[in-house]
Amino acid sequence: MLFQTLKYSSLIIYILFLSTSISISQVNTVVINEQFNDNSNYWDVHDEPQSMLNMLNGKYYMEGKMLGRAITSTISTPVTENDNFKISVELTKLNGIDDNGFGLIWGGKDENNEYEFVISGNGQFKVIEWRNGIKKDLIAWTFFSDIQKWDNAKNRLRIEKRGETIKFYINDNYVAVVHSAENMGNRIGFVINETMEVEFNYLIYEKIEKQSTAVQQTDQVNITDVNFTGSSEQPELKYGESTVLKIKLENNADFQVTDLALMISSSDIGHAIEYNPITMIEMIPAHDQAIISVSFAADEEVETMNHNFSIMLMDGKNNTLDSKKVSLKTIGRSNYYTENNNSNSNSYKNNSKSDDYKYKKSNNNSSDGCTKGCAYATLGALLVGLILAIIP
Repeated sequence: MLFQTLKYSSLIIYILFLSTSISISQVNTVVINEQFNDNSNYWDVHDEPQSMLNMLNGKYYMEGKMLGRAITSTISTPVTENDNFKISVELTKLNGIDDNGFGLIWGGKDENNEYEFVISGNGQFKVIEWRNGIKKDLIAWTFFSDIQKWDNAKNRLRIEKRGETIKFYINDNYVAVVHSAENMGNRIGFVINETMEVEFNYLIYEKIEKQSTAVQQTDQVNITDVNFTGSSEQPELKYGESTVLKIKLENNADFQVTDLALMISSSDIGHAIEYNPITMIEMIPAHDQAIISVSFAADEEVETMNHNFSIMLMDGKNNTLDSKKVSLKTIGRSNYYTENNNSNSNSYKNNSKSDDYKYKKSNNNSSDGCTKGCAYATLGALLVGLILAIIP
């Protein structure tokens, strides 16, 4: 099944909150436990010019063969509109482009009416609503450092619907929450975009029976401390290295608080620093504290400059509970060598993560990397140069 898809745009930080209820007891009933040992659930299997879908050795394989196309495969489930549920999947991107999504479908009627929770090979996630073939981003592309990146990387995705909210998890990390959108149908399954190959190891659908109590909102949660690990008054981050921002939160209320979000933003975004712009906090007990760690990594192309970051703590009604500011100075390669009076770049060992990032970036055909045609053009230019060199 095919439908037109678009390349994702630049990172937009966007999250939806809703005052909701929390479970005080729950029992999960496994409705579907798909281990792909047989095709009793009637998954699509085919080999066509646009795509290949296959089930082999306890895995379900999906391969897209065309740019600008998405491939979906879904099965029906005994889902009702008001069901609370949990959907879990383990998936591995085997090869292909890194700048588009692959992942879960739920609440679907057909390929033009469904919801998608996808990740990309370069470490971002997104939540999408398709309605009558029109796409709406519920959560736009957002970087998350715990996504395993590039080819042969295995990740786990999970969706949990309780009451009026749907929560999203990546590798057991709570990453986002949105309003509970009305199911358009009872189909769940998988989606991949464009030219990539992905294997799915399992798909588990559980129905959640629960009792609940209303969440109490409070403004008694504060950011009490913000600092970079081991930093001085002016923390510094050198190219190819990483540091950790520690954010201490304190709940002074007489009850636990849930579904908080720390949002970190900067006007300097795009200057070769990776960090999680959104960190979800599921719960802080009454009169207790939480310490949130956010990793900041500078790649090889970082510039020497000062970066100012704004940190906002948001509650379940999208209210700002507290805010702080923090600064970080990055030191680029050229400045570091100048300051150390050493111009020999080979004497410094580069961070392997940054090397991998540059390698993937330069070899990604959908970005500015060189394709096969470019390689032939380079070879042609070299031959012309040699001919000119031997002409007297």
